[in-house]
Order: sequence, then C-alpha cells, then structure tokens
Amino acid sequence: MGDTPVGGSAYRRPVPSPKKITAARQVRQQLHLDLVRSEKATVHLTTFVVSAVSTIMITRGYLALTGYPQIGGDSGLHVAHVLPGGLLMLAALVMGFAFIGRGPRPVAALVGGVGFGLFLDEVGKFVTADNDYFFGPAPAIMYVVFVLLVVTAQVGRHRRPLSDREKVANAAHVLVDGLAGRLPDSRRQEVLRTLDSISDVRGAQQLRDLLADVEPRVSPLPQRFEVLWRRIAAALARVASSRFAVTVVTALLVLQALGAAVVVISLWRASESYRLITAGTLTGTAVSVAFIGLGLWRWRAGDGRTAVEWLQRSALSSLLITQVFHFAASPFTAVAGVVVDLLLLGLASSILRTGSTRASGEVGATG
Repeated sequence: MGDTPVGGSAYRRPVPSPKKITAARQVRQQLHLDLVRSEKATVHLTTFVVSAVSTIMITRGYLALTGYPQIGGDSGLHVAHVLPGGLLMLAALVMGFAFIGRGPRPVAALVGGVGFGLFLDEVGKFVTADNDYFFGPAPAIMYVVFVLLVVTAQVGRHRRPLSDREKVANAAHVLVDGLAGRLPDSRRQEVLRTLDSISDVRGAQQLRDLLADVEPRVSPLPQRFEVLWRRIAAALARVASSRFAVTVVTALLVLQALGAAVVVISLWRASESYRLITAGTLTGTAVSVAFIGLGLWRWRAGDGRTAVEWLQRSALSSLLITQVFHFAASPFTAVAGVVVDLLLLGLASSILRTGSTRASGEVGATG
C-alpha cells in the first residue's frame, strides 16, 4: 500500500528512450535478414504443394496398375524414384540460381514440387528398419508436411501484408523481365495498377514510367500452338467471368467432397486400418464442406473475393486431406478426384484474376 503512488494510480511501464527504440528496430531488422517478401510467394507455394501431392497420387496409382515394378529388375540394383525426385529438386534450385526475374519461379515451383513429391512418396522407407514402402502411417506423415506448408503460407500472408516499399520492390523485380522482353502484357498491367495505388514511396513513379514503356512479350510458341492456347485461355476466361462461375465451383466442390465419402463408405471393410482411412476421408469431407459454408456466407455478405478464397481452401483441403485417405481405399477414383481438385483450383484462381467476384455485391444486396 505504501508503495502505491499518490492518487492510487497503477505502476506504469517506463517509456523507452529513442536510443533503445532504434536499437530494438535494428535487432528486428537483423533477425528478418533484410529480406523482401514476394507478392507471388503464396501462389508459388501452392503450385509446389499441388504438384507434389499430384505426383504422389499419380505415382502410387501407376505403381498399383503395373504391379509395383522396380527399375533394375533382378540385377541386384534398385533405382528408387527418390533419386529422380532429388534431381528434379536440384533442377529447381539451379533455375533459381542461374536466372533472374520472375520467369523461372513458376517453372521452378512446378519442377521442385514434382521432385519433392517423388522424394516424399518413399518416406516409409526412410523411417522403417526394413525399408517398408507400404508403411501404414506414411500418408499421415505426408499429410502433416503439406498441411504445415499450407498453413504457414496462409498465416504469413494474412498476418502481415506487404508494405508499399515491398510492393515497389516487387515491381522492380518484374521490370527485369520487361527489359529482357519477357514480360506478358497482362502481368505488366497488373503491376501498373499496383503502382498507381502507391504515391508516397520513393521511385514508384519512375518505375511506373519504365514499365509503361516496356514492349509486350512476343510469344515464342509456333502460330498453331499460340492459337490453340489462346482459345483454351479464352474458354477458361469465359467460364471464370460468368455470373454462374462461383455457383458451378461450389456445386462441384460439394459433389466432390460427398462423392469421396460415399465411395469410401461403400467400400467399407471391417479392419482397423480401414477405420482410419474412413475417419480421415470423412474428416476431409467435413473440413471441405465447412469451408464451402464459410464461402457462401461471405458471398451473401457481399465479399466475393473472400468467398472465392474460402472455396479455394475447400479444394485444397480436399486435395491435402480427403484424397490422401481416399487413395488408400480406391486409387483410381482418388486420382480422378485429384484431377477435379486441380481444375477447381485453377478455375477459382481464374475467377479471382478476372475480377468476376464483383457480382457478389448484387448477390449480397438481394440476399
């Protein structure tokens, strides 16, 4: 009581001096290693995870169809597919070392994901004394690895958005491709819109002027392939920009989630391992449906972009949870499910890219 200041006020923490504040800021900067975050980091990580999961599913499906052959036969040699997986991851690293600009990053994410999928597919051999490829908990180990990757990316994205300085730095990174004649016009326009929203960062206007003068990339594809690609891209854009695009994605997600659950239940076998498979599939289905519900809720509230992002999470949860367990019950239908999930992820990304979510305001207003 005698130590309480006059007036009964509680103790206040001492205000740090400006020198201490500066020192603390310097420590934080050193801990962050002065790294500039990429605005496409989540996109590239999603590509990496999706290609890795797809590789695992396709590899196991192929091995099941062909009776699990071994490269090397009876010669005493066994070339495990972890070796080409390591070579593909090496190729992805070399792409990052050898080239500058944005060009190699999507390819490196895809190639590295395929390599990592081939590597992780043999995790059962790495954690068992008898090199058991069919080790029961192997799918769970793979699942934990991928979930940690996706959750870390999502948390990092929403916890601290890119600052204006980081956005300008990303635009400067894109300019590298523009100066080399490798920048698509759609990407250039996207960066110009970002720079238009930034006015108080040094160099933003000068960078905008440079990007505005960059010549669009001339496609290296032959004329026939270029026309075919444009037709496919135009068809996807029409679907994504349709007012029914979100409805179609939602309906397919519901059918996809419930279909996996129905297949697993219809193949029910009274065994301890199958109970785990069924529980995992039903859990993945529940998570997917919950994300769909959140997406519909945000859609009716008028927040179309967030709604589509929740639908993306639903497709990802189906890919990372449902199909992993579904594969153990029915490899063939699981591979088909992976293809559907990939198409839904691509369609959701196209919806976000084309901006067709702006129709959500009308839905929210009438709902």
